[in-house]
Amino acid sequence: FNKVKRTTETTMADLIAFAGSEAIESFGGPKSVVQLGKLDPSKGATLPGSNQYPDLFGTQRSGQDIVSQFVSASLNERDIALLFGAIGAMERVLETRVQEEEEEEEENEMGDKTVFIPSSFGAPSEIYGESIGKMDQTIFVDAMADIKSKRTPKFAAFGDEGVAKWVAKYSDKKGGFLKDLPYAYGRLTSLGTTYTGGKIDALLGTTDE
Repeated sequence: FNKVKRTTETTMADLIAFAGSEAIESFGGPKSVVQLGKLDPSKGATLPGSNQYPDLFGTQRSGQDIVSQFVSASLNERDIALLFGAIGAMERVLETRVQEEEEEEEENEMGDKTVFIPSSFGAPSEIYGESIGKMDQTIFVDAMADIKSKRTPKFAAFGDEGVAKWVAKYSDKKGGFLKDLPYAYGRLTSLGTTYTGGKIDALLGTTDE
């Protein structure tokens, strides 16, 4: 970490936020603007909300419990729908990609599997590598089908009444899921952050007091 700090003048908080943004884009999601200059939290700093990491994917928590954790950290039902939707959409993309690769796997006459050689050519959007797939609103469509059939949706938070309204909106192709996702991601990565205001010494923690 110290080497990264010296050579890039960014913090670990910046790297995590940027990595998440790149992950979303690599799965065929939208670009998310990441504000650099976040100061890492001091040792022993409290977490937003109830000062504990909630179990967001466990089966022991109700949708309302999960939502209350987000709300206590100053996020809202719309953010919850978008962020869980992004996770679900990325999982679907990965599952589809793995299935396609398994189907395309062939053996040549020597009995060896074909080797994929990546190309340096491609669309401008793939300048840093090929996209794994394309995120869409299917996760919301499936969630609405579960809710209408009174089944538990993939993510318990989708069953919350307030979140379900946004799930219904984003289940429509014109609901704006991919358009609104960067907004929610920006709110998430801004929680509890302190910015340097462009002062590199403050960023690197080398200011004299």
